[in-house]
Amino acid sequence: MKALNYIAFAAAVMAAPFSLSAKKQAPAPEVSVPGDTAAMVIVQDEMIYYPGTTTDSRLEGEWFIDNINGEKVTGENRPFLNFNIAEGRVYGNNGCNIINANIETAPDNKLRFSNMLSTRMMCADAPFEYLINTTLDQVRGYKVSRYGHEYYLDLLNDRGHLIMVLRKHNMDFLNGAWQVTEIDGQPNTNEGVRFVIDLPEKKLHGNAGCNIVNGEITVDPDVTNSLQFSNLITTRMMCPDIATETSVLVALEETEKAFAKSDDSVTFVNHAGQPVLKLVRIDPRTLQDD
Repeated sequence: MKALNYIAFAAAVMAAPFSLSAKKQAPAPEVSVPGDTAAMVIVQDEMIYYPGTTTDSRLEGEWFIDNINGEKVTGENRPFLNFNIAEGRVYGNNGCNIINANIETAPDNKLRFSNMLSTRMMCADAPFEYLINTTLDQVRGYKVSRYGHEYYLDLLNDRGHLIMVLRKHNMDFLNGAWQVTEIDGQPNTNEGVRFVIDLPEKKLHGNAGCNIVNGEITVDPDVTNSLQFSNLITTRMMCPDIATETSVLVALEETEKAFAKSDDSVTFVNHAGQPVLKLVRIDPRTLQDD
């Protein structure tokens, strides 16, 4: 059996304000400051605001663009920005074209994009492309906040007015190696059902109980705890416990959300909120393929 490679996963956590009704229904968040326990947070209307620094690591990672000047951003190809603070760069997609730019941060939550470049494809359905590019050019500051499970990045113009809101999912607890302990509420005795989940690469790899399985991961930026698996591909060996494998593959296809019971235990649920898989974290070095 070949050892599965375990990828060191970049921590990224996502967000987006402007659905005020949803915020009011969310549970009150716990106050914590990621990466800076000495910093003072501001709690206002159940939102938690974090102070900025010269190299603010909270900007790091992929953020979906939620709205521009209060207008909700929609579409199948959701525009996003991915910040690389160490390199002072940002890249992303405006709904049609790939964009790249330099980013400059400074104390007092200053932020600016410069030297923006874009590919030149023509897209039939990219209503926010021009608006995103012009709005990013106006950005002069930011605020990072958290509401319940979600993280938000407010981008501000030179007058301090909110001109764009980005949202980052908080599903990074899934990154790592896992063993399936329950399937559809029943204990799983096949210890070979194990997966590696890589959210930055949006990939699933592992063993479904008999065959090697690979698949793609989707996280809906508009749905809290969203998790879906698609394009599941397996090898074609026959094994005595093929029924367990079939149940596992069906459960993966039915998965709509994931919840962390602890740092080392997660549950996948279907559209009705019923558990389809329960998993416990394992050492990735124990993973092997036949």
